[in-house]
Amino acid sequence: MMRKARTFLANLITFVLCFILAIIIWVKAMEVDDPDLKRALQIPATFIGLPEGVTRLSPTDNNPPVLITYEGPTSIVSALNQDDFTAIIDLSEVPLGSQVSVPVEIQAENTDITLESPIPETVTVRLEKLVTREIDVELDIRGEVARGHTMGEPLIDPPVITVTGTETEVDRLDFAQVTIFLNDDTQTRIESPQPLFYNRQGRVASVSGLQLSTDQVQVTIPINESADFANKVITADIVGEVAQGYRVLGVTIDPSSVLVTGLPTLLAQSFRVQTESIDITGLTETFQDQVSLVLPTGITLDSVAEITVTVQIEPFSSTKIYNQPIELLGITEGLEATIDPDTVRVVLFGPSPALDTLTEQEVRVTLDLFGLEPGEYALEPDVDVPDRGLELRSIQPAVIEVVITEVMTPTDELTNTESLRPGVLDNIVMVMDDTAVSTTTIPVRIQPAAAWLPNHKPL
Repeated sequence: MMRKARTFLANLITFVLCFILAIIIWVKAMEVDDPDLKRALQIPATFIGLPEGVTRLSPTDNNPPVLITYEGPTSIVSALNQDDFTAIIDLSEVPLGSQVSVPVEIQAENTDITLESPIPETVTVRLEKLVTREIDVELDIRGEVARGHTMGEPLIDPPVITVTGTETEVDRLDFAQVTIFLNDDTQTRIESPQPLFYNRQGRVASVSGLQLSTDQVQVTIPINESADFANKVITADIVGEVAQGYRVLGVTIDPSSVLVTGLPTLLAQSFRVQTESIDITGLTETFQDQVSLVLPTGITLDSVAEITVTVQIEPFSSTKIYNQPIELLGITEGLEATIDPDTVRVVLFGPSPALDTLTEQEVRVTLDLFGLEPGEYALEPDVDVPDRGLELRSIQPAVIEVVITEVMTPTDELTNTESLRPGVLDNIVMVMDDTAVSTTTIPVRIQPAAAWLPNHKPL
């Protein structure tokens, strides 16, 4: 019995050893067919666990890069990419207000690989608590309102600005301020300036990175006339008429209004402040002069001021038509030109007085033929008028047809009939055409004698 037991045990041990050996041989064979491969990959890290009401100041990158290294069978490693790994930075246990190193945790979906420590292994993080605070807006007024005026209670809208940001940045702010500059203002001022923020040391502080409820405020400064002062617009008393053909374009007064004083009952009445009479009879150009003011009884000027009145005068404009002959210029000697048409219609526009005094002799239309050879041309004429503010509106026709030819002389006509050479005259006779004889000219024809006088003998 004992012998059988020993035999069975020996066989079992042999079987187990053979099985282990087979596994080792199978693993070695697999390593030969699918060897291990090592790779590195860069993936973005993700922050998690940020407490409510807290902001992260550093790092500024929301997804800092992390380099990971992993190893495993080639068939597995070759198929892995960024989506198979996750880099996590947990902020749930990070204290506020200090720099803390937080470990980077790498998670892989496939567990048949080996991960090495990531680079970097930790990330330095700083967390700050977010707070919201209302900052008062103060008004700095510089300068004064005009004499005879009073300033009411200024209004700032909104009177406070809500600031949201880290506790450190918000707590250093003390107040916000806007500045308004007055320069003898006579009317209510409404402006929307951008406020400046100051820290607790009284210096201008930056609010970059902070969230503001508004970046500007509206400031209203009421300005009213005093009871015994009033600001009145000046009107000009213009008399007479400008010269014929001219008109008044406009009248300007500098300053346009003045401050007057008097009893409140008088100031409450409707009245005008006028200049002394300004006579523009016969004027043809802009007129400027210093004048005095005419005030109602009981009303006086608050201060003496120079009042300048400018009356702008300009001539009426009109159109005038001239039918002018064309003057030919620069034709070469021995050539003559014919043009069609020989007159043009010139339309001028400008001040009526200038057109009324412009004579036809002063409107000159020319055609430049300088350097042109015999032939046909289409040329644009030039119009010359005195420089009196006149404008050429049109010229009709705009193009003139020109034909240039050589001038024919009697000598040329004889030469063209037949060249007169020695010996030729023996065969030429002059025939007088009595039908064409007039009191001033006798046409002469030169023809071969044999053709016209067969019985004629040469001299």
